[in-house]
Amino acid sequence: MKEKLKEITDLTINELLKEEVILPSEYFECFDKHAKLSEIELNDESFEKEVDELLINEISTINNYVKSATKSIDNAAALTLDAQKAIEENNSSALKKLYSQIRDLQVELQDITENIYKDYLTSAYNKKWLYHKYLAKNSKIKEDAIIILIDVKDFEYIKKTYNKLISNNLLIFIYEFINKEFKKEDIDFEICRYLSSKFIISVKNNDFNTISNLIKNTSSMLFVTTLKSNSGVMIKPNYKYSTIAAKKDDSFHEVLNSLLKNQED
Repeated sequence: MKEKLKEITDLTINELLKEEVILPSEYFECFDKHAKLSEIELNDESFEKEVDELLINEISTINNYVKSATKSIDNAAALTLDAQKAIEENNSSALKKLYSQIRDLQVELQDITENIYKDYLTSAYNKKWLYHKYLAKNSKIKEDAIIILIDVKDFEYIKKTYNKLISNNLLIFIYEFINKEFKKEDIDFEICRYLSSKFIISVKNNDFNTISNLIKNTSSMLFVTTLKSNSGVMIKPNYKYSTIAAKKDDSFHEVLNSLLKNQED
């Protein structure tokens, strides 16, 4: 149910992205339309029961994150006290042991962060990361960057015509392919899965023409790639991309609208 609600939410947002103002009634109407297309009745008792169970599970997950974070904070506090004592006593062997424990703690904290901010399917960053870490609180760009939007235009068709497993593997392939090609160039970049079929790439400290050529070449390789599933299904997806140079304090949603319009041209 959680994945189904995510899909309906993404379809709703995707449809309403170009609107300057989205009224609650308009959002609900659009959400309801996509829910019915997915054969879900929002007023159905069984649906309400499943949502209640989903909320309980979500609260349980949040509680587990809080417990893990609290434990890590407590461990960090204890390590700090032990480190102060070891420094005062000039105990080098104790400091070496503490250094190893601190590294283990860093790994634990990284795991907690990744569980929150990584997309469950592709390992790209998710929308939580975009709005909570990448953007400023007012949804503005924190620093100058080159922003790229890549969209699999026939993603929904592939999912409906074949199956969800094939469409999911397609998204994994796209993320891993782009990630590999960009890493070859040794550039500072981050990839976020923004909606079900859309990826946003942010590149810092680089030349616009250089990055435009890189994404052009990467996309060209994607365009000519035919994918084959384990069951023998052959697919050749249709991609679109657009690139823009964003400035610090630019509105993210205005940048996104410009990227979407550029894909239509």
